[in-house]
Amino acid sequence: MIANILVGTGMPLGILPGGSANGMAKELGISNIPEEALSIIENGKVKSCDLIGINDKNICLHLSDIGLNAQLIKHFDEGKLRGKMGYAKVILKTLWHKQKMLVTIHTKEVMVRRNAFMVVLANASMYGTGAVINPQGQLDDGFFEVIIVRRLSLWALFKMLFKPGIFNPKHIEIFPSTSVEIKTTRKVPFQIDGEYMGKIKNITAKILPGHIHLILPE
Repeated sequence: MIANILVGTGMPLGILPGGSANGMAKELGISNIPEEALSIIENGKVKSCDLIGINDKNICLHLSDIGLNAQLIKHFDEGKLRGKMGYAKVILKTLWHKQKMLVTIHTKEVMVRRNAFMVVLANASMYGTGAVINPQGQLDDGFFEVIIVRRLSLWALFKMLFKPGIFNPKHIEIFPSTSVEIKTTRKVPFQIDGEYMGKIKNITAKILPGHIHLILPE
């Protein structure tokens, strides 16, 4: 919400973590301890970072995805338990209803059709738990990555929430991109930076290089 307001103003954005996972703060090395995060806002350095423009109306700073993780976020939002335990509680419900989706992905370089559990638009590298979905991810490189998750087991989902580490490269495909169009054969759950956005069948996304200024640790 705040990034939408600040785009184009040159005013830097400082982050005070207060969410359940705080993925963007973890990506940037910002402490979850309020006093330490406020010290970074007061004394940190300002850096220009990229955004992903989605469907010409939304922006993504961190990670967006369609499929299983977005469904998990929907179930989490509908529940009452917060934090990692809240996510753990809805994992089994999410996996019970899991379905693969048929997606067509068209970038400037490739066009592929895949059956997948998730497709991620990654401006960054990791989820808030430290699970690395995109080892190539950098916030200021002029690219984002389209990541196709072809396999996602119960263990992989728990690992995504509780155990830092890199996703099994045998289960994912990564395509660096500056723009992409994604189509699905049915409406699927969609989330942007941890906010559930409903179900969609089509996504267009493009890189917005250097469009936001962030306050980072020295």
